[in-house]
Amino acid sequence: MRCADARRALSARFDDELDTRRASALRDHVGGCRACAAYDEHLHSVRAALRIAPVEHVPDLATRVRARLDEYRPRPRPVRARSLVAAFAAAFVAGASFVGLTDGPDPVGARDLSGAVVRAQRSVESLVAEVGIVERGWHPAVPERVLRGRVVYRAPESFALTLRDDTSYPSDDWVRDDVDVVIDGATSWERAVVRCPRDALPGCTPREPRVRTLVGREPFPDATPAPLDLVVPVRSFARSAAVEDLGTRRIGSRDAVGVRVTAAQVDPLLRGLRGLGNARELHPTDLVELWLDGDSMVPLALDVRAAPTEERAEWGARHGYDDGSAVVLSVRWSGVVIDGPVPAGAFDGPPSGGVVRDAGFAVSEPHLDPGWLPPGMRPVREGVVRVADGPEVRVGAWSDGVAWVKVGVTGQWAGGRLFGDLGPVVREVATASGVVYVDERGERVALHAPGQDLVVTGSVATDELVRVATSLGVAGETVPSSWDEAATVDLDELRGANLLLPASEVEPAARRTGETVTLAYAGPGARGFLVVEAPGTQLAPPFDPDARAVELRGTIARWSPQLGTLEWVEDGLVIALTSRTLALGEVVALAEGMAQP
Repeated sequence: MRCADARRALSARFDDELDTRRASALRDHVGGCRACAAYDEHLHSVRAALRIAPVEHVPDLATRVRARLDEYRPRPRPVRARSLVAAFAAAFVAGASFVGLTDGPDPVGARDLSGAVVRAQRSVESLVAEVGIVERGWHPAVPERVLRGRVVYRAPESFALTLRDDTSYPSDDWVRDDVDVVIDGATSWERAVVRCPRDALPGCTPREPRVRTLVGREPFPDATPAPLDLVVPVRSFARSAAVEDLGTRRIGSRDAVGVRVTAAQVDPLLRGLRGLGNARELHPTDLVELWLDGDSMVPLALDVRAAPTEERAEWGARHGYDDGSAVVLSVRWSGVVIDGPVPAGAFDGPPSGGVVRDAGFAVSEPHLDPGWLPPGMRPVREGVVRVADGPEVRVGAWSDGVAWVKVGVTGQWAGGRLFGDLGPVVREVATASGVVYVDERGERVALHAPGQDLVVTGSVATDELVRVATSLGVAGETVPSSWDEAATVDLDELRGANLLLPASEVEPAARRTGETVTLAYAGPGARGFLVVEAPGTQLAPPFDPDARAVELRGTIARWSPQLGTLEWVEDGLVIALTSRTLALGEVVALAEGMAQP
């Protein structure tokens, strides 16, 4: 198999379109080819950062997109690293740009919300609030859209979001962007218009909304919105370091604390609010001012401003946005009632029609009995998931309010990789009860034993997930040498190697495949980056037609904006630093700070 064929096969594998024969040939090729192994790691990182959904009613937009890009495309020239860092620093208070990803003391005027959000998620039993959303720059003919609605939550698994589009449109040809989402235990449903390319509006939007219902829903599934992220933004802050502090102020009758972060850090909250319907896109480096209730950490106000960087302007051009540095999204919560009565009918069942999918979860008598659970955790639901062509999995969940823990156990895992979808780069942790594996974000813990595999997930701290996993009476073993995670290495094993490591307070997950080393650094929310290093003396041909030169570390590096990858050659190494959620200035500063371990 040639490299070009291998890279096409790797892409096909990500789309589940690779047949068994080619899969075997691909595995052999990647095992012996450093360049394709690095490309495989890159695909994993890109997929982790992207939300992929089918596109419908797509016209031919190539001519219009190219014309728009030509207005912004800079002439090819080396870009100085110092100027990139300075440009990005202008958007942030000095020292606060690397949220959770830098060494040294906290920046002046910083606030760390980690402990507050962890405590708050265990105290909110219910929430009712009105929501107002103003969206700007969505379409030239509609410069501002207004949506109003309500959020209702009841612990631990009932949630409803209703949005009604109150925009004054130019004509009745425009379809209103009404959204309904209801989650109630084993059933969830959503009703929203189909997303449509902005250059084809208004005619490409079907007038009837799409209705989708999920039954047989297991507790706290990954595939549907988590109430947690819309009630208390735990995933955005629980593992963060200090962020820029905006101080305190009064919002309505509540004392609020404010912070400035990026859209990537609060991505779970933003996706929960505007993940459905025909919403505008946001860039991961856009600047967010977020105000939270000082006691409960419930969101009260949010403003998203376009980041004032060149790559943000180019991204906007590709998407047809001309945002400048304007506020592109504002959200206000009002009439907030915490731990009060929940309105009758808030979690009504799905409407008739639409697509109904059975996720295969059936409630059964409890069998799972962890020897330890976080204090206050009570059983939520337990049962068995049965789906075609998949193993039978026993699933149980516990919660003390918004915080939750879930265990999945199977004796039918076919192997090849860890059960539980931890991703390609994990950490191996030795405990008194055997070996466990932790994903790069510290949110999933897997355990492998003869005839039994299990995964523990949840909103609590990583050490608590590990403690739950090791209390289940299963002695974890090291995965077989043929499994993907067998390439996992401890960072100490790389000390003294010919490598360069970023200066970061975040402990990376690491793997070594042949002579290729991959390091995954996970920050709060969706922020993070991937470093791939392999012996070599020259870069492979670029995949991105917009790639450009950047002066870096006394050499010329290549920046590929569509891939989010900075590549260069140094001391016999080909180094690639990839992030879909950090600004170019941050990526360059990380690269400039890399040194021998």
